[in-house]
Amino acid sequence: MEEILSGDRPFGDCDYIRQRVRLHYRHRLLLLKEHSKGAHLLLAAQRDASDDRHHQVLGDPAVRVATDTWLSAVLGGRELPWPEEELDAVLETAAAQSPRAAVPPLAEGAADLVRLHEAGRPWVWSEPRVEVDPLGEFFRRVFSASFHGLTLTSPEGRVRETLLRGAELLHELCPVLAPSALSHVHLVAVAGRESPGITSPGITSPGSASPGFASLTHPRIPGVIFLSAAVLGDPWQAAEYLLHEAMHVKFTDLEHTHSLLEEGYDAAESPLIRPHWNRARPQADAGWPVDRALTVSHVYTTLALFHSTVAARHAELADRYGPITGADPARQARRSFDRAQYLLHRLGHHTEQLGSGGRLFLRWLGGINEAFDPSPAPAGTYAHLVLDLYEREADTIRRALSRPDAGHADEDADEDAAALRSAARQEISGCLAVLAATGEPSDQRDELQGQDRALAELESSGASFRDSAEAFLRTRDLVLRALGPVPPAAFLRPVPDRSEETVTEKVRAMVEESGRRLGALLER
Repeated sequence: MEEILSGDRPFGDCDYIRQRVRLHYRHRLLLLKEHSKGAHLLLAAQRDASDDRHHQVLGDPAVRVATDTWLSAVLGGRELPWPEEELDAVLETAAAQSPRAAVPPLAEGAADLVRLHEAGRPWVWSEPRVEVDPLGEFFRRVFSASFHGLTLTSPEGRVRETLLRGAELLHELCPVLAPSALSHVHLVAVAGRESPGITSPGITSPGSASPGFASLTHPRIPGVIFLSAAVLGDPWQAAEYLLHEAMHVKFTDLEHTHSLLEEGYDAAESPLIRPHWNRARPQADAGWPVDRALTVSHVYTTLALFHSTVAARHAELADRYGPITGADPARQARRSFDRAQYLLHRLGHHTEQLGSGGRLFLRWLGGINEAFDPSPAPAGTYAHLVLDLYEREADTIRRALSRPDAGHADEDADEDAAALRSAARQEISGCLAVLAATGEPSDQRDELQGQDRALAELESSGASFRDSAEAFLRTRDLVLRALGPVPPAAFLRPVPDRSEETVTEKVRAMVEESGRRLGALLER
């Protein structure tokens, strides 16, 4: 699986894809020659450069952003977000760098150049920069315009050490895939909040970042991944997020060089694919457009390999990299396969949105999953994905209950307690209805009914937040024990007297309604 994801042509072979990127940007600079002195000089400077130097310069994030932005204005009549003089200065500065320079143009302004890994190309953004730094200033402006409420930071101390150790661990776990994926990444930047008072929408669309963001890429800032210090708690987590975002960057290179999407594709007009493992939020979109679903399916396929490898090797590597503090890697592998399979199945209903390359890419990913997924769910069901969300929401409440201030007597405690009791009773009712619709036997019906009576007693007595939260968690455990053994195919059965609705949809409605009742409590 690692060899296929890293070496198959055209979608895995990093050398081939990078070669296509170089040709792509040479062509773009040719189109800009009449408008840009810098484009003319850069083409001339690259005439006798080595392949490695081509990759360093024509793949440089500042060079690519300046080229793409200017050309979209020339060909598409769009207004430039930055003056032509600034864009031309970026290209001229890159052209003036020696053909024998050992670093890419944007990295030349770094006062302290840190490489992510000795076997890889990416370097790590840090401050300070040199005094005269036109590319660095341009990159800062691009970042500020693209991610509102975030700022670039310099990883230091433990954060920097964990980032570098994570890259080392990733190369050890995936010695073929790691250098292949990271070869598409030129820059790794750690970003933080501008101030505690700033909040932003979710991270599902470019141009915004949630207050608690984990990691980001932006399709219009190719070659760069942005990480939060929050995901650099240990090398295992750092390795996962490096690989995750590197695969998004690789997909962007594929988008630039292959016909993944139909000509004229518009994400705003695309059919939406709902990721049922994410909470439904009123302010968020109802789903992902086809291009986003395609790149996420690529990432989840890769993460299935990563977590499977971690599950097999974490014991032998724990002495060197420490214990795993997150979720069980075998379960994470299963989740990744499940999510990839679901997205690929849904994308199969929207192939009219894909170009010829996109249809081949979809078949390629589907073949990988079919060959390596040890126990795929039946096509069309997603109840297991909804129940995964249901379990993770319970973990959120469990963590809240473990805090020292849980059960505090503030003005929200009584309201939160009532919301938990109401949600728990609704879930019991929904679970019993689901069991009835599947027609499957269950040993949990009596316990569920007894738990409903216990919740009613708590409601009448005005129970505390802590008591209500503990009862809520018991309810979720009971529901998961009741629905967990149901055969996946049973969730595809039509609901009695409502043949247009499957049991899976009843499970989704139960979980979504509970999430709405809990509302802000799950966001804390």
